[in-house]
Amino acid sequence: MALAMVGEALISASVEILLDKITSKEFRDFFANRKLNVSLLDELKIKLLALNAVLNDAEEKQITDPAVKEWLDELKDAVLDAEDLLDEINTESLRCKVEAVGDSQNFTIQVRSFLSSLFNQFYRSMNSKLEAISGSYNIL
Repeated sequence: MALAMVGEALISASVEILLDKITSKEFRDFFANRKLNVSLLDELKIKLLALNAVLNDAEEKQITDPAVKEWLDELKDAVLDAEDLLDEINTESLRCKVEAVGDSQNFTIQVRSFLSSLFNQFYRSMNSKLEAISGSYNIL
């Protein structure tokens, strides 16, 4: 019985984590930027909030009602599936950020390289002018 309560407490914690993830600005921005359906997040949020509201009562009733226990087992599977999906989305979000940073760094490197070559040309030109002036002083 205690083990069942621990398992169901994990469901409650998982539901809270899912709610935190799908309501985070970063997660919602990722959805919006990829033109994904943000209303699906809103629907999931409503369902998770409703589950959260009845979860404590169900956890108590599972001890005496096998149907509630079975429902909680099914719920646990669904919550784990949702966690897996949100982890995949989070992984994709992080991958996109890393690529964006990589692209930004590549661009920065390209700009630095371009500016470096310009500065090298500038410095060579300045060196040539200084040599010419120095040469003219030698003539004087």
